Parts: sequence; C-alpha cells; structure tokens
Amino acid sequence: MSTPRAPAGPEDAAQAATLVHDGRRVALPEGGLTIGRVAGNDLVLADEGVSRRHAEIRRDGGEWVVADLGSKNGTRLNGKRLDDRPHPLRTGDAIAIGAHTLRFLAGVETQFVAAGAERDEHATRVVALRGAQLRIGRDPGNDLVLDDPNVSRRHAEVRRTGDGAFVLHDLHSRNGTRLNGRPVRAARMALGDVIGIGPYRLVFDGGTLLARDDRGALRLDADRLVVQAGERRILSDVSIGIAPGELVAVIGESGAGKSTLLRALAGVSEPTSGAVTINGEPVAGRRTDIGYVPQDEIVHERLTVREALTFAARLRLPHGSTRAEVEQVVARAMEELELTERADVRIGALSGGQRRRVGVATELLTRPGLLFLDEPTTGLDPGLEARLMALLRRLADGTRAVVVTTHATRSLRLCDRLVVMGRGGLLCFDGSPDDALEFFGAEAIEDVYTLLQEGRAEAWHARFMARAGEDDGDETAAARRAPAARAPRPQLGERVADARVLTRRYLLLLRRDPRNLLILLGQAPILALAIAGLFGAETFAPAGSPGDAAQLLFFLVVTVVWMGSIAAAREIIRERAVIESERAVGVGLWPYLASKVVVLAGLAGAQVGLLLAVALALRPLHDATGVYAQLVAILWLTAIASVAMGLALSASVRSEEQATSLIPLALIPSLLFGGAIVPVASMTTPLKVIADLVPAQWAYAGAGQVIGMNERIALRGGRARVFGPDFFVVGFGTTLLVLAAFAAVLLAITMALLRRRGD
Repeated sequence: MSTPRAPAGPEDAAQAATLVHDGRRVALPEGGLTIGRVAGNDLVLADEGVSRRHAEIRRDGGEWVVADLGSKNGTRLNGKRLDDRPHPLRTGDAIAIGAHTLRFLAGVETQFVAAGAERDEHATRVVALRGAQLRIGRDPGNDLVLDDPNVSRRHAEVRRTGDGAFVLHDLHSRNGTRLNGRPVRAARMALGDVIGIGPYRLVFDGGTLLARDDRGALRLDADRLVVQAGERRILSDVSIGIAPGELVAVIGESGAGKSTLLRALAGVSEPTSGAVTINGEPVAGRRTDIGYVPQDEIVHERLTVREALTFAARLRLPHGSTRAEVEQVVARAMEELELTERADVRIGALSGGQRRRVGVATELLTRPGLLFLDEPTTGLDPGLEARLMALLRRLADGTRAVVVTTHATRSLRLCDRLVVMGRGGLLCFDGSPDDALEFFGAEAIEDVYTLLQEGRAEAWHARFMARAGEDDGDETAAARRAPAARAPRPQLGERVADARVLTRRYLLLLRRDPRNLLILLGQAPILALAIAGLFGAETFAPAGSPGDAAQLLFFLVVTVVWMGSIAAAREIIRERAVIESERAVGVGLWPYLASKVVVLAGLAGAQVGLLLAVALALRPLHDATGVYAQLVAILWLTAIASVAMGLALSASVRSEEQATSLIPLALIPSLLFGGAIVPVASMTTPLKVIADLVPAQWAYAGAGQVIGMNERIALRGGRARVFGPDFFVVGFGTTLLVLAAFAAVLLAITMALLRRRGD
C-alpha cells in the first residue's frame, strides 16, 4: 500500500528546496530569496506584521539557512524567535513571519531531507501515499509504524477521496491526532499540512508523508505570558525559551509567581494572555510530551512502587497496551530513577527523597521530552536535596529539558540556567548561575533573595530587559493573542476504561487501610444496636406506638445520612495533587468522580445492609418481604445522595481539617428539617421550602409511606398526628427519583467545583 524510501542526503537538500505557503509551492532559487511586505522582495507577504524587508533564506556552506533582517516583529523558527544570526533549516521546519507560516521542504524527489546530525532513529522517513488509505500506529501491522508509548496501536489513517484529495482520520486514539497543531477527529489535508502524532511530525507534501521524530529535539517557548486573578497580576509579560537538555531552575521571592509560571509552561493552566508553544505547536496539543510533578506528593503511600507506576501507566498509555508493554514501561522508569530494588516496597515506607523519585518516575512513563517539577526539594534534608538535584541533572543530560522551581540554593550550580522571578510576576533575570551572580552583584545565590527583597522588582526587571535589549512594543497584537489549542476530548470508551483503572486503584487503597475500613463498616451495627435499644420490641408492630415508629425510622434515615457523608467528605481533598497531575495528562474528572461514586456506593450499600440487618432483626417491621426491600432501596439511595453531598463538601475545601469541620453541615439540616423534630406541617412557608431541599426529608417521607405510617397514625393516633395526613404520602418510585435527582445535582456541583479549582 505504501513504500518507504531512503531519505535524501544533505547534498541533495542543497539541490532542490521549496517553501510551502498558503497551499502552494515557492521554489527556492540557487541565490536564495528575500521575504517582505513591499515589491522588490522575492516573496511578498501583504501583512502589517511583516516588515518591508523581513527575512531571507539562502544557502550557506551547503545547507539552507534562514536569517531575520532586523524586522520589527521578528521571525520565528518552530516557535523560537530568531536572533540576528542565520539558522540552519531542517525539512519540515515552520517559519513564522507575521500571520504567515512557511513550511521548508528540501530534497530531490520528495523535497525532504534527513537531519544528518541526528541519531538514526530521528532520521526522516518518506512514505508514498499510493493506495486508497494509509494506516498509522504503533502496531507492526500498520503501513507506517511509529514506535512510541504515546502512539496508539491503531492511531490514525489517511484516506484518499474520490476526487483525489486526502482526509486525515483519528481512529479514536488515546492521545489524539493533531493537524497543524490542532487536535482533529477528521480533516481534509492541504499541501504543507503537518500531522502530529505523539512526538512525530508528518509533513504532507501532496503525495507523500514525510515523518520526523522530534524526541530529544523539543524546544518550548513562552511568549509574553500574563496571568491575572481579578485585579492582581500574578505573571507580567514573561517570555522565556527552554532548549533540549537544559536543567532550568526558577527561583525568587515567595509570591513571585514561580508555581504559576510552571503550571502555564506545562500546559496545566491557561494564561490570561500570551502563548506557550512546543516546536511551534500550542502546548495543549503536546501534553504527551510533558511531565508535570506538582508540589504535593502525587503517589499513594499504601501502594507499592510497582503498583503505583502500573496504575499510572494504565492511565497514561494508549488503551489496548498489553500487560507486557505496561510492565516494560514501568521497569524502564524504575531503572531510570534507581527504584528497581524498591519496586515491591510500599511508598509509605520509603524516604522522602525516594517518594519524590516515585513521583518523577510516574511522569517519565511516557518518555516526555519536557519535565516540570514544582518545589521537589521541599522538606528534604541537604543530603537528599543534593541527590535529587543530581538526579535531575542526569535526566537533563540526555535530550530532555527539566524545569524546577525551588527555594533551595545549595545545588543550583548544577543548573544550566536560572530564571529569577520578582514580586508581581516580573522576570528579573534569565541566564547562567555565574551570570546571575554578576548581574545582581552577589557573592552567593542566597544573596539574590536578599537583593530582591531590598530592591524593587520593577527596577531589576527594567535592568534585565535593558540588558537583554528587548522592546516591549515589538510584538504585534496578533502574536500576543495567539489562540491556544484545546487538548482532544477523550472518547466515551476511553473515559470508561480510565474509570475502571481508577476504581481498581481505589478499591486496593481501601483494602490496604483495614483499620479505616473496619471503622466504616463496624459503626453501622453498633449504631443499629444503640438505636434499637431506645425503643421497644414491638415498635413497628401494628399495635405499636406510631410516634415511636416514626422516631425510630427517622433515626435510621439520619444515621444513613451521617455514614454516607462522613465516608466521602475527605476523599477528594486528600488527593488534590493526584487529581491535578492526572488531569494534566488527560485523565478526565468524570472517570475520577465515577470511581469514587462506584466504590463509595458499594460501601454505603454494605453499611445500610448492616444497619438494617441489626436494627430490623431486633425491631422487625412485621410486614411483607417486599416492604423490607423497598426500605433498603430508599435508604441505600439516601446513602448515595449523602455520599454525593460529602464529595461536594470535599471538593469545596482546601484541607482535610476543613472537610472534617464541615461534616456537621450534612447532618444538622437533616436533623432540623428532616420532618421529625419539627413536623413540616407546622413549619412556616420559607422553612417548608428549605425542608424540600433536604434529601433526608424526602427519604423520611418515602420510607414512612412504604411502612404505612399514615395507616398506623389513623389507627392509633397519638402524638404522631402532628405529621398530618400529607407528609407520609410520597410514593416509592417518586422517592427514588427525587433522591437520584439530589445525587445527580450534588455530583454536578462537585464536578463544577473541581473544574473551577483546576482552571
């Protein structure tokens, strides 16, 4: 169907080269060409962002180079703004001039050339589009095989239409398919379009796909990032570039926006304005090339190292990855982080430095070219800090860029560059550690912090910008407002698969904490004994007191509300860092929340079963089996609604202590407005409205209808008459629908809170 051809050599590149612009080829003459806005240039681009004579492309010593000609708005090569030196061009490179993008292609037959300086695995492959379709993926049975853990087994397909055009189709891949940096499901291809699959770029030149592996050659560029929170500016026009193999430390005063900058660079959060690109593509479309380790630990201490990494691999690798592939990826990450000997040790038994290494290993599973770590040395003693920084130095010495925020200064000499941030999110310095000492006039890095506090950040920022020769007015408004790409939306099948993995992990974590599980399950029969002991054996008998029956039933309802809400109230806040990290690699909130609901609903069912088994064994209903089943169903759904309430509380707080303090909010309204202490019939209209918003009131009314409370009251009366004839009238089906609606609304609120916090 397709025939790979050997890439052309460098000598061929000089013989034939073209630029692809706006769907057409522009041949590069032997003498090169100039690009500008006015007539007289070889290529005229009518755009206000283009200077009169903007750039030129020419041959230099047997290779093609591009040079900026002192333009006002600059020339960018794969997202990087060029200085005044000529820069060599590789086949597939993108040259951005104003609002125009020119794609450079070189070679004899295919207009494509391999990069001779790169390793063999990065050489360009040329694949002819000869048949009706060409399938791309990791599986050896594909027409074009791309061997990378971020590529699905059957990832994408290029199909020829009846009119001879080509259409790109994503085959429901895990990490998505990009066309010109934008995630697509299906899109028509034009000359010069670039397909992005994992770390690979495939340039379409009209009849062939020209594949280049960018692993080890990823450059990140941040262009004038601004982050605004209300009236407060957290980042102010920060522009930096990070090259492959660099270890970069971001330091500065507390509150200077270091973590905010890191999150923006990693694509975890979106800046108010500005753009972050990786090799010229928006960062949101390249999330598989990024590893992000937040400040808090992102591993569960009750799992072993191998278990934690295996679950993480299942969430990060494409669906359909075999067990052997997962094990291979996990083994490689443990070896790279020197964790193999501790593979079967629970993370809680590791030292602080080893736990941090497990967190880093989690992000290295997919072999990202860029690794970001937020305060990884916090809480480590000087020895562990030095070992961790040496490890990061080793990780960056390959072809991976590593960016770390830190307050520690002992090991900063290991870094290639320091980025110094001042208050207000101002960039005060960017350069080598030695240059930093010279710039600030300091004898040691520690002194930089003192100098930042003594002097105004604005002054250091102005001094650095003057030294760098930057002009804030250079960039065009269009460049500053470059739209960010959105990460591809996971398909339903992917979400379900993620939910299964998260559910298995949560069940394992629950089993690994037997004391807590025993408390959660053991409280149900103990409370049932206490409740039953307050009432006589014939409370629910036809001759029993309706008032006592109403009270006993209410205690059962309130106990279920209590158990459900307390079981869930800390489950989200305790995993805040885990959620943030996994969301950054594309794990959705829906699967995460679904795993919590499934496991906690099962736990709630066990609690309700134990509660009613003991309570009704001692105080039987004296009714048909179907009545028992209906009561179980109502109380179980009440427990699920209470679980949803607990999850909403957990998503709204910032610490486990706050979650514990808010638990009474789930119980007190149930006591006050549940309809037993103060009957709804005697409430004022505003209080009745509030009571209708309390799930316990509906559960109580529905459960009372199931066991025939109105008939009991009519028969024996007594103090139960205060409920009136209109309270215990909610039918079984209506009760279930209302409780399900409460659960759905509360889960929607939880989802909204999680999204808001993540954004």
